[in-house]
Amino acid sequence: MRTCSAVLLAGGVGYSLIAASTRPFTLPADALTGAAIAFMAVAVCVRWPLRTRYLRSGAPAGSGHPYLPWLGLVLVFVVWELFNYLVHGTRADHPTFSSITDAIDRFYLLKTLMFLGWLAAALVIVRRGSRSRPRFGKASSPG
Repeated sequence: MRTCSAVLLAGGVGYSLIAASTRPFTLPADALTGAAIAFMAVAVCVRWPLRTRYLRSGAPAGSGHPYLPWLGLVLVFVVWELFNYLVHGTRADHPTFSSITDAIDRFYLLKTLMFLGWLAAALVIVRRGSRSRPRFGKASSPG
């Protein structure tokens, strides 16, 4: 298993280095980003279960719908973006996400790390939803 992780890390670093060397909104940049998205979409189709699993009736019922934290995060992000976009002033005073990433994209190493972080986040999402791992942890034995 460690070999697989090392290969994924080396491949991700290499891919990120290549992707970071492209100029934004060009064919090579779009192709490399699109290929990563397509690879993750295939990984989701192959690794994720076709149906969700239900908790047993004796198991604790979590805190509600599992997507509520993500919805909250997206809502905070959208409100922040709209506020910073609509408020009067400079981007330095009220930066949007794109202006922050534009400032980071000017540096090759930081752009590489951002791309690698994006790949790693996608891999975590795919692995957490994978059918090969238990979704709700181990069931505790009675008594």
